[in-house]
Amino acid sequence: MLIFCVAFAATARAVAGEAGAGTVAVAIAGIKADQGGDLVVLLFRDEAGWLDVERAFLKKVANVESDSMTVTFEEVPYDSAYAVEVIHDRNGNGKLDMRKFPYPKPKEGAGVSNNTFRLGPPSYDKARFALAGPSVSLRVIMRY
Repeated sequence: MLIFCVAFAATARAVAGEAGAGTVAVAIAGIKADQGGDLVVLLFRDEAGWLDVERAFLKKVANVESDSMTVTFEEVPYDSAYAVEVIHDRNGNGKLDMRKFPYPKPKEGAGVSNNTFRLGPPSYDKARFALAGPSVSLRVIMRY
């Protein structure tokens, strides 16, 4: 009887995990591969930490190998409030470098989910997407 209970509990956890988590696939286009460096792909779960590398929910770093790449986050809990930021980190410092003068502008390539761009930092609300099923695919276009 004990063996049956342990097996049943393990099966129940596996089914519950599958029902509550999915995959976020981020297809990144427009990468300037000739500049080398890494892609830092950040998944944010709320607006409070938006665009702060240290406060990202999940983070993946991949060597830039081509002008288009795909990075996948697995076992992401279902939620309606996610946003992605991608940074082409050419100098390996793990963050988006900005110039200050004559106005703030990124020195490195960057992109966000829903490809929302405006003067100033991108809006979390406009970059937000939902993960309500087994997977969601996003296409992020880099801007330099």
